[in-house]
Amino acid sequence: MIVTADWVLPVSAEPIRDGAVLVTGGRFAAVGAAAALIAAYPDEPVHAFPDSVITPGLVNAHAHLSLTSAHGLVPPAPFAEWLPRIAQVTRALDASDFARSAVWGALTCLLSGVTVVGDVTYGPEPLAACGDLGVAGRFFWEVLGVPADELGSYLDEREYPGEPGGCDSARLRCALSPHAAYTAGPELLKTTWTRSRTGGTPMMVHVAESTDEARLMRDGTGVLAGLAARLAPGLTPPRTGTVRYLDSLGVLDGAVAVHCVHLDEGEPELLAAKAAGVVLCPRSNRYLANGDAPVGALRAAGARIALGSDSLASNESIDLFAEARELRRIDPGVTAAELLGMLTADGAAILGMGDQFGRVESGLQADLAVIETGPVDDPAEALIERGSAETVRAVMSAGVWRVLDGKPTAHTYAYERGNQLTTAKATRALEA
Repeated sequence: MIVTADWVLPVSAEPIRDGAVLVTGGRFAAVGAAAALIAAYPDEPVHAFPDSVITPGLVNAHAHLSLTSAHGLVPPAPFAEWLPRIAQVTRALDASDFARSAVWGALTCLLSGVTVVGDVTYGPEPLAACGDLGVAGRFFWEVLGVPADELGSYLDEREYPGEPGGCDSARLRCALSPHAAYTAGPELLKTTWTRSRTGGTPMMVHVAESTDEARLMRDGTGVLAGLAARLAPGLTPPRTGTVRYLDSLGVLDGAVAVHCVHLDEGEPELLAAKAAGVVLCPRSNRYLANGDAPVGALRAAGARIALGSDSLASNESIDLFAEARELRRIDPGVTAAELLGMLTADGAAILGMGDQFGRVESGLQADLAVIETGPVDDPAEALIERGSAETVRAVMSAGVWRVLDGKPTAHTYAYERGNQLTTAKATRALEA
């Protein structure tokens, strides 16, 4: 199959006007000028998308698909007020609820052009849901409030594929995520990091997300102190920022650091030198009144940056183009090409999946999004300015069309009904 558009943005190469990609066996086989590919492969069917741009499938590098059904249930609020209310929801849901929520989240991702996720999960449900719908990703089993010597049994109960390589296909890969410094004690952080390093996987951790966390780390006080006392045994105020604290434990190396809003002097440089990368969720930070990440300082330090939506319980929508525009509001100096990289190749690399995703390149997984921009001369700029879930015309993953004409190619009634059931259950939990 040949797919053509006004522009192809390979990310790893210059934009191609009147470009095309050849898809064979679920992978990109060639990319180049449409006329040349059509002439070279005259028997291939052609799918043409005028007034549009082809990009790699977008990478939502930090999501919580299991919380999709909680969308809109807790209105925007400061983080310390929002957190216990969402915990109330998660305690009321079971594996079936998480499965239904994850399915709806995976479908929502596809409709917004996302084909790869970095998802924080409580069990195997999001992985199964994404596998069925064609969404690839790295799935991070969340760990919090567990004694370090009980980590193995904790993960067994949650069906974590324990053996190295037990969840390491081209499209679906597993890893661990100690939630945060205030919910995972120092020994648990170190044990989780060691297990991750032994398995050759990145470790994802929420870092310096709120002013409440910064206060806890500085002097051990504030609204998170009680939570830390219950869930993070052994944590004593390091009187530093969270990044320096993680580095002092030896767990910053190769970690995926999410949020990174409240950084102390020198911490952007530490992240650039040691972490696998930083995932920013600017609209979720706004929703939770957490402030803006120091994007300029992170870029100046050379940190690799990707973008994520966080959960739909703390965001208005899954729309990575909107995240890119919000990041540009914070740092107007960031270019469209840099933002496109954050949405694709950088996200894939940070998740340890850059060998398969994030670029339109021969041999990689045939994941792409087609975005309607109208006739343009600067496709990357037009993509950032005009891209949205509403302008996604088509989405392909593993060489299969998942979205056409802006609509799913699969029947979705059962998915929608499942989401409604879980939303109703979550609503009752909040009202109880």
